[in-house]
Amino acid sequence: MAQLRQGYPELAARDTEIIVVGPDDAAAFKAWWSKESLPYVGLPDPQCTVLKRYGQEINLFRLGRMPAQVIVDKSGLARYVHYGHSMSDIPTNQELLAIIDQLNGE
Repeated sequence: MAQLRQGYPELAARDTEIIVVGPDDAAAFKAWWSKESLPYVGLPDPQCTVLKRYGQEINLFRLGRMPAQVIVDKSGLARYVHYGHSMSDIPTNQELLAIIDQLNGE
C-alpha cells in the first residue's frame, strides 16, 4: 500500500480512484488508515464478499490472501486484473499508469 501512496498523485491526475479492499473489520481499517495516513479509500470486507466476487485467492501456506489488482472503468467493467502469486508479485506504479493511459486512450 505504500507503493500506491507514493503513486497516488500521478494516479489521481489521471482521474483514477484507488480503493483498497481487505478482509479486516471497520475498526482495524480505520486504525490502519489513520496510522499510515493513506490518501485513498479503504473498504473493509470482513465477510470477503467483494474479494470473492473479484476472485482474490487465499493461500494458506502464505498465511492469507494473495494480492490482486483490478482496474475498473467508469462504467463498472473490469478492464485489467492481476492476481499475484506472492506479496511481492504486484505491478509497479509505472505499469499501472501505462495500463491506465492505454485504457484512457481507447
